[in-house]
Amino acid sequence: MARTASRAFRLGALLTATLVLGACALPRGGPYVSEIEAGAGAALPFDVVEVTPQVLAKARMDERLGFDEAFRETTVENTALVNRGDVLSITVWENSDTGLLNESGIGATVLPSVKVDERGFVHVPYVGRVRAAGRSLSQLRGAIRQQLAERTLNPQVDVFPEATEGRLVSVQGMVNTPGIYPIRTGARRVLPMLAQAGGIKADPEVVKVRLRRGLATGEIWLQDLYDEPQMNVALKPGDAVIAERDRRIFTALGAVGRPATVPFPVRDLSVTRALGQVAGLIDSTADPTGVFLFRAEPEAVARDVLEDQTVQGARRIVYVIDLTKPGGMFLAREFIMRDDDTLYVTTAPFVQFQKVLQSIAPVLGLAGTTRSLSGL
Repeated sequence: MARTASRAFRLGALLTATLVLGACALPRGGPYVSEIEAGAGAALPFDVVEVTPQVLAKARMDERLGFDEAFRETTVENTALVNRGDVLSITVWENSDTGLLNESGIGATVLPSVKVDERGFVHVPYVGRVRAAGRSLSQLRGAIRQQLAERTLNPQVDVFPEATEGRLVSVQGMVNTPGIYPIRTGARRVLPMLAQAGGIKADPEVVKVRLRRGLATGEIWLQDLYDEPQMNVALKPGDAVIAERDRRIFTALGAVGRPATVPFPVRDLSVTRALGQVAGLIDSTADPTGVFLFRAEPEAVARDVLEDQTVQGARRIVYVIDLTKPGGMFLAREFIMRDDDTLYVTTAPFVQFQKVLQSIAPVLGLAGTTRSLSGL
């Protein structure tokens, strides 16, 4: 009897040792909750912060975009005025036996494809340089006629635009027809110009519009451009309008349905929705008390979150959300992800215990068979 008890004791001790060693040796997807919490202040320092309503408010950053005052105050381009680079057709009628432009003296003389030079002038034979840029077609006609009248009898002048190459805007990116487009009546602001390029070929929720003007750059979410008329700013010749998809990403690891690096599907992406993008938590293995978000917080945010005004520079912070607590799911719905965040869901400790049991089950079965044979 004592011998049997001794065997049971040794077997129990062996099983315990095997479980402990096996728990350390078996592969797993990452650290447990306790290991992350114990790691704060290690060689690569980081802080572990439980998400509360107060932390939620302090961690939120204003990432709104919009064109600044310099862009918003841009006056609408007057397309009725001649501009540098425009190409004009000038027709002159003379009523004289000794015409300047027409040897017969009577009839029309067409001067095709007269380009307005970089200084804003056109060249007219026998007249010379005439200022064109900034004048309406009617004003330009009058100026040419006045100077011709000094050299020929009662001339008549007409001016027609052939091309408005002086008012061009580049439209690129996620539009259906990228290209170079003129600023013209009906397409003198950002949205009509995008429409002129065939419209956006992506979900407006994830598209940003960048406007470049010389060295200045402005950026806005397309949806805000739809919703805020004051942001539909006027364009200037030489502007570049670029529509591009949101480049932000996050990475999900651990006990989630589909670990991956994922582009943001919406502008304001919550932890809950981010988990939904990777097929959620794995019911059989995930520890709902251990949903972690790894992030490098800028100094200002870190000071508020940690309530420590001595923080210098960016700070590594691990936010923990316990989905089993009252309100935990609401906190996850309201905690907004940022670019390059890492979302990690820990494995429940009992899962590792199950792995150990599965790994030693053949050994225990063999031991039982051996004992049975030895009893024969």
